[in-house]
Amino acid sequence: MSFSTPEFYLLFLPLTLIGFQIAGYAGRRCAICFLVAASVWFYAHWNTHYVLLLIASILVNHMFSILIAESSKRPKLQTFWLTAGILTNLGALCYYKYLFPLLNFFTETGVTHRHWGSVVLPLGISFFTFTQISYLIDLKQGVAQRETVLNYALFVTYFPHLIAGPIIHHKEMMPQFRREGRFKLNFDDLALGVTWFAMGMCKKVMVADRIAPFADSFFSNPHGMDAATAWRGVLMYSMQLYFDFSGYSDMAVGLARMFSIRFPLNFNSPYKADNIIDFWQRWHMTLTRYILDYVYAPIQFRISRSRLDKGKKVSKKAQATFEGFTQMVAFPTTITMLLVGVWHGAGIQFLVFGLLHGVYLAVNHAWRIFVPPQSRLRKLMTVPVGVVITYSAVLLAQVFFRANSFHDVFTVLGDMGGHHGLGHSWPVSHYLLLAGLFAFCWTMPNTQEVLGQREENELPNWKLLPSLRWSPNLGWWAATACTFAVSMFYSTASSTFLYFQF
Repeated sequence: MSFSTPEFYLLFLPLTLIGFQIAGYAGRRCAICFLVAASVWFYAHWNTHYVLLLIASILVNHMFSILIAESSKRPKLQTFWLTAGILTNLGALCYYKYLFPLLNFFTETGVTHRHWGSVVLPLGISFFTFTQISYLIDLKQGVAQRETVLNYALFVTYFPHLIAGPIIHHKEMMPQFRREGRFKLNFDDLALGVTWFAMGMCKKVMVADRIAPFADSFFSNPHGMDAATAWRGVLMYSMQLYFDFSGYSDMAVGLARMFSIRFPLNFNSPYKADNIIDFWQRWHMTLTRYILDYVYAPIQFRISRSRLDKGKKVSKKAQATFEGFTQMVAFPTTITMLLVGVWHGAGIQFLVFGLLHGVYLAVNHAWRIFVPPQSRLRKLMTVPVGVVITYSAVLLAQVFFRANSFHDVFTVLGDMGGHHGLGHSWPVSHYLLLAGLFAFCWTMPNTQEVLGQREENELPNWKLLPSLRWSPNLGWWAATACTFAVSMFYSTASSTFLYFQF
């Protein structure tokens, strides 16, 4: 079941809120048991068979956490258990997500002549697998503490993040789960959470789902399309992805807040970014944080240690040399983003998607390191110019992200380049629609700014915001009710989120 489907917001969510409040009167332990059971029920609604996989993953990882914690005075044994835990998680992930696409790729390329079939990808497996790997690593490093199986089960299964993130960190969630007062409804948090959820649902249902047919119809069969049709399909997908993921992120954060749990922000107007580094600090923010902490940092640490062993420097001055930049910045950045591409999917197009962003980031870092701040080139790179260049680079990578195959990528790019003619201009309504969507993305405050929930203390530079800032008053209640009612009218049982497939 999806957050935007009637069975979720008319049945599951109200029953879960009421049950949570009732269970809270019996104490924290009872409330946690209820939330775990509700979250498993939520997951089971998609596929009851994979509930066993989810439960097995939790129990196996909790067993590894016990082994890692109890071997803290024996570093080699502790490292062995951590390695075994990581390999077990990655083994399950590779089996369900990568094995059969890889085997069928060998068949398509003539390496083998057997059709291997496929296996249904368990919903959210990437998210709950990565969440548990990070916990085991932090436990080994001494920055996490051993948890009871009940607390750990809630940490993994908590339904607002179970399917498509955000990728939560134990140090953010565990302290909240330990507080007795968190396990009863707080009506201030409930009001804010409902508003946050309604705003996200509006983005998903009223924007992303409405423009999805334009993108879906083009990418389902891009062969022989003229340039006008191709550009419309790609631009519409860019907007669909933006509002779909923005809507999901708002709904997940709002759901958690209804239960007085604060999730980290996961989406912060990424199309406003004037460089690709800033883009990745705004897009899927918890994934960016994860790869920096658990992929990029270890790679860079090993490279720096290797350079020190050889008597080479690892300072910023050393990074400003060709060799130092290549080894300490470009290489770990590219490898990290390649893994990010693989995380998103098993096709070659996802590998190239990651490689593209790795190159983008390396070029951006080179710009910052090698181009003097007062140079003429820097002065030409104004914020609007940076925004347009960044969005164009992201748009190109999104073709690889969305295309059904690597072959389709080049078909789409050829169509966009006019390989089958320029075609006719779009209807005026399509120009107005895209103009309105771009204006919204580039000029309007995002949800957390309107709701006064930015992590920074300063107000954004938007003059009307103070007068529109959210508060639990009659005007906002009426606006929230209308937004939810309209979104509910247009929502469908088949509605799902793009990131569910990852």
